[in-house]
Amino acid sequence: SGRREAADVPSPRSPAAVRAGGVNIPFRGAECSGDAWTCVRDGDLVTLMMADGLGHGPEAARASTAAVAEVRRSAHLPPAELLRRLDAALRDTRGAAVGVARLDLRAGRLLFAGIGNIGARLREGDSWRHLISRPGIVGVHRPTTLPQTGADWAADRLLVLHSDGLPSRWAPPADPRLLSADPALTAAVTVRDAGSSARPVRDDTAVAVLSPSPSDRP
Repeated sequence: SGRREAADVPSPRSPAAVRAGGVNIPFRGAECSGDAWTCVRDGDLVTLMMADGLGHGPEAARASTAAVAEVRRSAHLPPAELLRRLDAALRDTRGAAVGVARLDLRAGRLLFAGIGNIGARLREGDSWRHLISRPGIVGVHRPTTLPQTGADWAADRLLVLHSDGLPSRWAPPADPRLLSADPALTAAVTVRDAGSSARPVRDDTAVAVLSPSPSDRP
């Protein structure tokens, strides 16, 4: 079983609003997942973070939970700087793969940076773009340089972050209606459609989706 969560992320001073949702499924029905995600707003800035604690079980969950706590304290920072802060915060854990996306609603600009095996895809119109993470483990081994990938944000965009419990070659939702659905539903359908008997799940699986609110869509 898994947990599905959704949240509106409005800003009364911003020209647009977004909402976030996701699913988090523990490996083999365990009591806790080593994956965690959060979405935090700070004024016109919206930060979506996905963390995958090394391995699975309680110690993996401790690492990803520490990442969530630090993001909630430091969401004002750009992704690369936030990852540096997370690296220090996770030093007493087994570490985690982490992907961070920050959306500036007023500027309509998205920045992404990641360390480790966190998947990130951005829908731009009718195509999907991969956002690349750097090798490493936050809290254990951080790359010397952390480039940020930038992209424009518009009403037809959709951002998906996921842990490596989701197959790397998963296909984005084919039904266009899901692209304007509740993001938690989009995340759940993504997990459902990615699984098969030929590709059994071998780890915790989490997917988080960031999308414009319905009134902002064309």
